[in-house]
Amino acid sequence: MVCTSISRRPWRRRGINSSHPPGLRVYPVADRESHRQFCDLPYHLYQADPCWVPPLRAEERGRWSPAHNASLRRRWCRRFLARRGDVVVGRVAAIIDEEFARRWSPGAGFFGFFECAGDGEAARALLDAAEDALRREGRQHLLGPVNLSTHDEVGLLVEGHDSRPMLLSPYNPPCYERFVLDSGFTPLCDYHAYDWSPDRPHAPSVDRLLRRLAGSASGLVLRPSQPRRWDEETRLLFELYNASFADTWGFVPLTWEEFAERAAAFRPFYRPELVMFAELHGRALGFALVLPDVNEALARLGGRLWPFGWLRLLLGLRRVRAARFLLLGVRPDATGAGIAPLLAHAVAEAARRLGIRRAELSLVHGDNRRVRHVIEAFGGKRCKTYRLYEKAIAP
Repeated sequence: MVCTSISRRPWRRRGINSSHPPGLRVYPVADRESHRQFCDLPYHLYQADPCWVPPLRAEERGRWSPAHNASLRRRWCRRFLARRGDVVVGRVAAIIDEEFARRWSPGAGFFGFFECAGDGEAARALLDAAEDALRREGRQHLLGPVNLSTHDEVGLLVEGHDSRPMLLSPYNPPCYERFVLDSGFTPLCDYHAYDWSPDRPHAPSVDRLLRRLAGSASGLVLRPSQPRRWDEETRLLFELYNASFADTWGFVPLTWEEFAERAAAFRPFYRPELVMFAELHGRALGFALVLPDVNEALARLGGRLWPFGWLRLLLGLRRVRAARFLLLGVRPDATGAGIAPLLAHAVAEAARRLGIRRAELSLVHGDNRRVRHVIEAFGGKRCKTYRLYEKAIAP
């Protein structure tokens, strides 16, 4: 996407015709019309971008319904729009996650859902609006972009703009980085995505490691999920997820309601062979989760399932040959036993058997050298970088 301007036809009233940019106004989302404009803006901004994947409009609207999004019920949020004349040119949200602040950054708030046409003035005004809203709530530190929680889209895409994002991955044009830096933010940390394919050779050390681990892991069983036991398997994933990542920076435990909602959203297209558990004497110690990249099918729907989108989606899902390796977790009391490499190898072999031709492993914290080295040994190559920024909020 080239940051120039959005398509103005759906947003402009008749009779407006000026060669000078009209004045800028930033205002809160406070009614049904402004809510619609907030949700619709990305579809206009990115309509000519071949890499952007339009999310389903119904799903995007549901993110802002507490009845359909348990994560929203636990967090404070205020949304803003930027307008020039009759044209909406940007949006942002100010967010407070009290549990994140308590665990990791006292006094912190987030900005998220940031989108803006090629308008530096509008971008600065939107980020200032988010900062001011958080200041009034007593926040002293601003992080972002974070789209509501650290379980959602995190970070600004700063490397890898030339390919389509995978499922649940952020996407933005290159100019957003300049907008954020010009607003006084500084980089906090990087997350990386790695590209992998079954035909890519892995390092000889991987075979030696797997042979050694297989010989020493007496009693360890690796098994795929069992779709007929959906409720029990989902509960097991929930427990392993919260236990495995409890000490990871930025992690906030999900409630059962939040986790169950997310699992239900994945259920129509997940493959049980790509959800793997590691068990020792009947106790689950770790898991790996790979999801088919539904974005391959969504890219052709324009965000709509009616009237023929459902059929196109179902047909498209059958042809999906890409996947995102989303999660690999091991209980803290079982780390260092080699369970993670065994899980990674088992789920990679399952993906190969299912005909997956390409996978993305993400997101990996830039400081996590151990995991990065393992991925690279398996043949993974870094393909994208996402950056989280921070800024002190002046009193």
